[in-house]
Amino acid sequence: MQPVTRRSFIATGTAGAIGVAGAATIVGPLTSVAAADTADELTPGEAAALSGPTMLQVLDAANGTVEILVDERSIVFTDKTLVARVLRATR
Repeated sequence: MQPVTRRSFIATGTAGAIGVAGAATIVGPLTSVAAADTADELTPGEAAALSGPTMLQVLDAANGTVEILVDERSIVFTDKTLVARVLRATR
């Protein structure tokens, strides 16, 4: 599978899953990952703020390291609960 760069992801405007050795990825709105927690739901204003494609990539499942690609920005953070939900959603 061809590697996906931020530039190619944004240029194509498509959302799809990609595999990375040792990591799992999922593409789509962040609300689908946290749908089970009503306290974590986005407000209509927050949801409207996401104007383009967003990609969430699990970089290290054991440590809970996640990267989110929004427009031309890359945000890396740690959230073990989110990683568990993402990986369970891929089953």
